[in-house]
Amino acid sequence: MKKSLLLLFALMALTFVTQAQTSNKKSDSSKSKTEKVHKAVQHIMTFSAMSDVHNEDDFELLLDSPQLGFDFSYRKQDQDKLFSNGISLGWQPIATADRVIADDSSIYAGTLKAVNQMIHAHYTVTFSPFKQKRFQPYIEGIVGAKGVALSSSYDYDDPQQTDINDIPYFRSALNYGYAGGFRLRATELIYLDVRYARIQSGDLERITEIDIDENGDLSFDKGPWKAPIGYLRAGISLTF
Repeated sequence: MKKSLLLLFALMALTFVTQAQTSNKKSDSSKSKTEKVHKAVQHIMTFSAMSDVHNEDDFELLLDSPQLGFDFSYRKQDQDKLFSNGISLGWQPIATADRVIADDSSIYAGTLKAVNQMIHAHYTVTFSPFKQKRFQPYIEGIVGAKGVALSSSYDYDDPQQTDINDIPYFRSALNYGYAGGFRLRATELIYLDVRYARIQSGDLERITEIDIDENGDLSFDKGPWKAPIGYLRAGISLTF
């Protein structure tokens, strides 16, 4: 009888210890996940596709023929502060021209490729009151610069000729604005990030005509250009 009781108590003790260890592991795992999601300081890197918006009254234009570019942003977020600082860097083509100079008798025969493009570099201040939620709306203040650049390359048909790569034109202007967006948590590390920004820019010019003469020299005409009033971006945000 005593042996049976001792065996029963031993089994009960073993069961209790096993359950306690399992409970502690679950607690530690849950605590670890909570700590990852709610770290005191988080680094947020976002990789996005973006497209400019010239006319907010006609978004179908954007959906029908988007000219996609890329945006990279980074910010350091302190859980104890409502505001966080960051940067946003972007590039987007706004026109591309390819022209073949097909003159077999000329040593300058080849293909001209020119890309008219926008580049921006922005400093951002982000207000995000729901940092610990799965759905995290935010608003941003933006200040920085936007530029228009022409990059060109000329690929000669003659392999003895040296191909030309150049940036013959660049102009920038200061700009400022604001943005609204949200982050949606998919995992502890990965979020979906969607943002729309409205930007006020100074006067800019863009390349309107591109040509190349018989000597292979690039020439172009410029004209005034009103920069897009906004841009939409969507991408993946990594938080660590």
